[in-house]
Amino acid sequence: MSSSAPSRRRAAFLDFDGTLAESGIVPRAQAEAVLAARAAGHAVLLSTGRPASIVASDVAALFDGMITSAGGHIRIGDELLRDVRFPAALARRTVEVLEAHGAAYALEAPEALWCSASSADRLERRRRGAPVPSAGELGRGFADILEAISVPEDPAAVSFAKISVWSSPVPIEQLAAEVGPEVGALPNSISEDGRGSGELHLAEVDKADGLRLAAEHLGVGIEDTVAVGDGANDLGMLRAAGTGVAIRGSRPEVLAAADMEVAPPSGHGVEEAFARLGML
Repeated sequence: MSSSAPSRRRAAFLDFDGTLAESGIVPRAQAEAVLAARAAGHAVLLSTGRPASIVASDVAALFDGMITSAGGHIRIGDELLRDVRFPAALARRTVEVLEAHGAAYALEAPEALWCSASSADRLERRRRGAPVPSAGELGRGFADILEAISVPEDPAAVSFAKISVWSSPVPIEQLAAEVGPEVGALPNSISEDGRGSGELHLAEVDKADGLRLAAEHLGVGIEDTVAVGDGANDLGMLRAAGTGVAIRGSRPEVLAAADMEVAPPSGHGVEEAFARLGML
């Protein structure tokens, strides 16, 4: 994509669910804002808790690069900058805790969404009634998740970066505590299953680390970075960025970490943020 260089080149890092997209579907105006900012000479990267395996190809094509698995996996162009996974012993211990409580879970990796047979069945039952994209919108909604599912013979033996958990009979924080201090817990911004739903992640991994590493690789100073997000796993990058942008209606701690607020995806908040920052 050719363009003249802007007087102040920025690097923007966009969360996906609840920020760029709603129910896994990107409004056309949001996609056009990303392309317009890049055409103006800025770098725009996706920074999502999702693994790369459930980011639709047309969505991925919008960006200069992607930070996926909440900072665990970073790719800019053809270069892989980071690929952090659960160590084997910790992975097995984590899966054993989930199985002991009968929780449904998905082990998230760049190459697949690993599930037990029962968890895969539970996800498939959620297909009915899920939103589907209209003409001009990007992403396939819940289909992006379902089509990435693979059922291994031994889930505890696969390689993964993060875990989504739902329908757990105990709070997500208790699951993390039973596994050990190497694992952190976050509420899930795209689920309504209560405290038994959320994400288990390596405590050492954060979107803020991805932002810093990607910005350095791009030659952009932290003061010229922009982070846009709505969830608990966005707090680190909102605080680390030169400008933090929160989605209206986000949790109070997310709003408090930001320098400005914009509309949710249906109101084209990414376009609003880029316009207010002079990036279009």
